[in-house]
Amino acid sequence: AVVSTQSTGGKRNKRLNARRIREEQEELERQKLDIEEAEIKAAERRAAIEHAKKLQYYQTDRVKGFHGALLLSEVIKEREAQIALKKEINNAMKNADDHLLQWEEEQRQAAERLEKEKSAQRAKETALLRKTQYEQAQEKRKLEIAARVQDIEEGNAIHKDVEQFHKENEAKTKEREARQRMLKQNYDEHIAMERRIVDAQSQQEKQRDEEIKLYANAKKKMAQLRKTREGELFQSFQDHQQAMVDHLAGLIKEQVDDEDSRIAKAVAERDAKRLLEEQNAKAKRANMQKEILKHRQESMRAQTLKMSEMEKDQALDLQRRIAEDQKYFQEQQERQACKKVEEDEIQGILCKQASEKSNKIQVEKHNELEGDKRSAQMVKEEEDEFQRYADAVIDLAKQRGRPVGPLIKAKNAGAGGGSGPIFEGKSNLRPSYQANDAYGNQLPRFANGAAKKTAQSSETNKRLGFVW
Repeated sequence: AVVSTQSTGGKRNKRLNARRIREEQEELERQKLDIEEAEIKAAERRAAIEHAKKLQYYQTDRVKGFHGALLLSEVIKEREAQIALKKEINNAMKNADDHLLQWEEEQRQAAERLEKEKSAQRAKETALLRKTQYEQAQEKRKLEIAARVQDIEEGNAIHKDVEQFHKENEAKTKEREARQRMLKQNYDEHIAMERRIVDAQSQQEKQRDEEIKLYANAKKKMAQLRKTREGELFQSFQDHQQAMVDHLAGLIKEQVDDEDSRIAKAVAERDAKRLLEEQNAKAKRANMQKEILKHRQESMRAQTLKMSEMEKDQALDLQRRIAEDQKYFQEQQERQACKKVEEDEIQGILCKQASEKSNKIQVEKHNELEGDKRSAQMVKEEEDEFQRYADAVIDLAKQRGRPVGPLIKAKNAGAGGGSGPIFEGKSNLRPSYQANDAYGNQLPRFANGAAKKTAQSSETNKRLGFVW
């Protein structure tokens, strides 16, 4: 049983190994097929690219011009063959029979008769067409006349409408002017009314001022009368008092002896009273001076205290302003320092940008020069390829007996189709120093009589674009 089991496992392993080997061989075969297919497709792509390049190459101006020259050489060869054939036919026609000449004469006469019939038919058709066109022109003229008449009627109607419009505008203008005149009249009446009212008000004010003046004058007169009356009363009082004094003086004079003692007593009392009043007044003045001095001292102390407080406040305010000025000056310095840092950063950025721009310009110039070099190299390679192709075509044309003059002319080096010298530094261009016509075609390089006459009649020695 163990042996059968080992043999079964060995067989299975052998089958698996064989299967793995077979799959590896199949994978190798598929890889070979894939490689061959990739090579075939790459060859097809290369062939397609070569064909596209060839087609693109054939579409260039120089190759087109060269192919045109090739076609011209073929046409010239064909034309020479046709001329030779025509000469042979003419030589053969000289030896033809009279019968052929007669047959040709009959054919010619028949053709003339047919041509005459066709001419007559064309004349009839032309006359019919001329008649039809004449009728159409008459009909068109009638339609134009009718349209012109309709335009005239419409113009008259429009003219009437315009006149009506002008009349209505004139009526509206007159009505507007009448309304404006009425408004102006009402405005003038209103202004006149306002002026009358103002005059009346001014008259009333004048009357009021007159009344006020009269009242003031009356009041002044009454005051003067009152003053005069008071003066009179005062004068009468003075006169009465003077009379009383005179009367009393008389009485006193009569009683002078009796009154000496009483007068002396009254004088003493009066002096004592006066002395007492003077002492009281002196004491009162002294007290008042003391109070004034005390008030002055208190005022001076208050003023001194106020001045000291004011000086302290001013010193504090001065210190505060000095601190604010120092803070502002420090902030200004910091701001200037920040501004200087920003300006330095901006200057660095600008310098960096200028350097990058300069480097970029240099790189662009270098790339442009490299591109010009590559372009010149490509143009040189294209020119060499064109020359090889043209030489091969010219050799083939010589072998086939074709005229090679146009091909040699088209083969000349330099693109541009001109007749000037070749510019070696400009991709071997051959410019033309002649203008083009209205269709863009290059004018010939030779000068005709008009150009020479113009050059001779010119007052300058410059060429002015002419070739001679």
